[in-house]
Amino acid sequence: MSQSLYSPLSLESNTIRLLRILPNENEEADINCTLFVYPLHDSGRGTHRYEALSYVWGDADNARPICVNGHRLTVRANLHIALSRLRDPVLERIIWIDAICINQEDLNERGSQVQLMAKVYSKASQVIIWLGEEADNSERALEEIVITAKNSISSSSKILRKAILALLQRSWFRRIWVLQEVAAARHILIMCGLVEIDGHAFCSGLNFWKDSFEAYPKLQSLIRSMIYLMKEANFRPKYAKSSSGNFSLDIRPLSELIDTYYTRESTDDLDKVYALLAMCSDNPTSAGLLPDYTIPWEQLFQQLVQFILCKEIEVIIPQGRKKAKFRSKGCVLGSVNSVDVDVAWNDMQKVEIVFTDAFKYLQSEMGTQTTWNIPMTEKNIQRGDIFCILQGVSKPTIIRLCGDYFSVIMIAATPMDFTLELKSEWYKILRSITTFPRDLLLAWDLGGSRKKFASLESESLRVPVNSNSMIEEDLEMDETQGVEKNIESSEEIRDSLEVKIHIKAEGCSESGRSSEAKENSNINEHSTAEEYSEVEECSYMGENSETGEHLNLDRYSETGSRIWDNAIKLRNVALILKDLGLYDDAEELFLQVMRTRKQLQGIEHPQTLISIADLQSFYREQGHLKETDQLEAMKHLLESAAQVSKEDVVKIASLSSCKAMMLLVERREGHVPIMEEAVKIAAANKDCGLDMMELFSKKSWIQIPITEEIVEAAAGNHYGGYTILKYLLGKSESQIPITEEIVKAAAANNREGNIILKYLFEKGGNQLPVTEEVLKVAAGNEEEDSNIIKLFFEKKGSQLPVTEEILKAAAGNEQNGCHIINLFFEKKGNQLQITEEVLKAAAGNEQNGRHIIKLFFEKKGNQLQITEEMLKVSVGNRGNGYYIIRFLFEERGDHILITEEVLKAALRNKWSGYYIIKFLFKKRGDQVPITENIVKEVVGNKRYGCDVMKFFFEQRGNQFPITEEILKTVAGNEGYPAEDMMSILFERMGDQFPITEKTLKEILELAAKKWEPDFVKRLSTWKLKGCGN
Repeated sequence: MSQSLYSPLSLESNTIRLLRILPNENEEADINCTLFVYPLHDSGRGTHRYEALSYVWGDADNARPICVNGHRLTVRANLHIALSRLRDPVLERIIWIDAICINQEDLNERGSQVQLMAKVYSKASQVIIWLGEEADNSERALEEIVITAKNSISSSSKILRKAILALLQRSWFRRIWVLQEVAAARHILIMCGLVEIDGHAFCSGLNFWKDSFEAYPKLQSLIRSMIYLMKEANFRPKYAKSSSGNFSLDIRPLSELIDTYYTRESTDDLDKVYALLAMCSDNPTSAGLLPDYTIPWEQLFQQLVQFILCKEIEVIIPQGRKKAKFRSKGCVLGSVNSVDVDVAWNDMQKVEIVFTDAFKYLQSEMGTQTTWNIPMTEKNIQRGDIFCILQGVSKPTIIRLCGDYFSVIMIAATPMDFTLELKSEWYKILRSITTFPRDLLLAWDLGGSRKKFASLESESLRVPVNSNSMIEEDLEMDETQGVEKNIESSEEIRDSLEVKIHIKAEGCSESGRSSEAKENSNINEHSTAEEYSEVEECSYMGENSETGEHLNLDRYSETGSRIWDNAIKLRNVALILKDLGLYDDAEELFLQVMRTRKQLQGIEHPQTLISIADLQSFYREQGHLKETDQLEAMKHLLESAAQVSKEDVVKIASLSSCKAMMLLVERREGHVPIMEEAVKIAAANKDCGLDMMELFSKKSWIQIPITEEIVEAAAGNHYGGYTILKYLLGKSESQIPITEEIVKAAAANNREGNIILKYLFEKGGNQLPVTEEVLKVAAGNEEEDSNIIKLFFEKKGSQLPVTEEILKAAAGNEQNGCHIINLFFEKKGNQLQITEEVLKAAAGNEQNGRHIIKLFFEKKGNQLQITEEMLKVSVGNRGNGYYIIRFLFEERGDHILITEEVLKAALRNKWSGYYIIKFLFKKRGDQVPITENIVKEVVGNKRYGCDVMKFFFEQRGNQFPITEEILKTVAGNEGYPAEDMMSILFERMGDQFPITEKTLKEILELAAKKWEPDFVKRLSTWKLKGCGN
């Protein structure tokens, strides 16, 4: 049939065939057409006088005949219906239809004509979109869209909403070729059944229904990109553009078009690429990417990857698969911090990038441009995705960790909102990167077609839906999540990493989305075991830049050492996690690699030593080994076979990080002497004791000694002591006696004392020794409130002694003293003896002294004696002194005597002494003694001595002792307070207090060394003795 119907077309010229649909008034009559050759030249007169049909071919098994040039030609049912609908009763209709105008059996012609399709649709006077026959209220749906466009408001009718949703599910919206067809169109007419609607009105009306799609993000994604292309049709120029070379719509780079549209449906897999060529802006034809239906998919996919990235990249594509695996050197630039998707039909997303420490300078170079506007992609970009540049590639790639390889999310990212100048500067910065330290195993999956509408189910819509095309792919698994692992311990690590690095929907903000939409969009994306095994086949071949290790796929397959190969890949993942600042996760992988090496190759194998060196270097960079740099022995312990001494181990056990001990144990295995002293130091280590004990417990060759001293050290450990203690006592084969020292250590434990003591009571019963020393320590515990004391009373009852020493410890407890004292009064009442020493302890408590003093007076009242020693402590209390002395005057004002010693103590209080002195003068006035010793204290007080001196002059005038010795002392003091003090004394005493010439000379000599000449000159006028007035 094709030979008789189709005459050959020139493959070099812009020649096409057009179909003339002959008129017939009888709608049931057979369809008659003629096919003729048409030169598609640039006329310079705008569009040509033909239409172009955009439709879906339909089911191949459902076909009907038409007559073309007198020949019987079978077409699929959907096209037959469209032809019947297009046929006019009177006039001929000229139209281009790919299934008829292209000889589909001639692959060469097919490839040549496909190159012209964008031009065909762009030159057409009108592109007709045929959606199919009327069904599911489609006529009402289209009519409502027109009404909505006119009135600018959508209906609230659920029936109309379901009708519109059903219309948008039609297969035309999922077909990949229609993207080019609407992108090229200069005017669009949409037909469905008997209803026709203008394309611009369709887009305008649908825009008011966009809120209805929020619950169906997969459908929303389809329609968004289609409307984005369709709504521009009326604004494209109607004249034909004359240009040499290949015709292009110049929309976006091919890489972005592929990432955005690869899941659209096509009859032939090759069309996943060919349908987008005429839309791209980066001229892939220059690299030989032309429609050619004689080549297999694998060959085209390889050409595609090498065109987007670089020709030198090695690509592996398994037979019959749509996944490319390739290796590349790369440099990690940063990670995605947030993604914001606008629900408007702009087909764009805002991606915020956080650069790694090594590339923080890019943030200042780019100014505020760390948020990119980039096209929507089929694989949703998510928070935690990695932003990197591959060697030899000019644009960044966005990838996602998937086990021990990386899935490509966006193969070449371009900021759409950058100015030409800024974009040029950005690419200049990228070209300046010359070091690519990371080995990346990458997988770019173009498999699957748009079939998943998990949220658009027939039972919820109450309309028939093609379940085969809607539901099937919801059950498919993408490679972005869990993968079957070779090493069981690696499996947990990988799963954990994927949760931490690849943060799901909570990290991505999609403005305007309903909770239902977010739930429906969270479709499981996994990789099958088969897919993972294929990626595993793509092992690193070449030299690892950091280890110098040459890896060969054949070598591993012969030895069956896929675990070995796995360790290599995990190492590279660990290095990338380190780049991203995910240090805990990187450490886990470094450890996994080291242990795998040890198991397979032995501790002294060069690659095992390299993995240990990796970890050592990592710890040093993180500052974990800072202290070890000061230990001479550490320089050799990890790098040589030098003998490890007990003293070395003790020093390492005392460090604030257990990383050095871990390295030592892993490196030297059974040759590390873990003796009692080292275990004791580790058990007491407040920074990493628990980690260190866990490390010891996991090594079968380490026999942990359990002695009273080790248990005591654990009991006193504030961070992890309880866990360590339980482990030690549970592991001990013999009964360890719970001594007074162990109980004291627990009672002093500020964080875990209570829980440790409860455990010790469980183990030792009421025989635990709770002595005066134990209670004294517990009363002074500032973090455990009164819980420990309560526990002791619960277990021991009234037999507990509450001595003066215990009360002193409680009264001095700055955090919990008041609660503990209260508890003692509850339990012992009038038996408590509040001595001078106890009052002094309370008076010196800077946090809660006033409350404890007040409590003592409430309970003991007139029995308490206010002594000079207590007053000295009170006025010297920096935090509570003022409040304590005020309370004491309120209670016993008449019995308080302010002595010289009390005043001196107040003057030495650097925080509140000045206010205490003013208060004392207010209460006692002339009774406050200002002696020469007091004045000496004042002039020596650099903090507020000048204020006190002024206050003294205000209170007593010149009626207090100022001696020549005091003046010389002031002159000898340093700093501004001394100059200010001398100025005060000169102003008040310079002409009233004569001094000897000798004294003045000494003052002036001292002053000349540090004070301004003008001030020294003023001092020289001080009145001298024997000089009259």
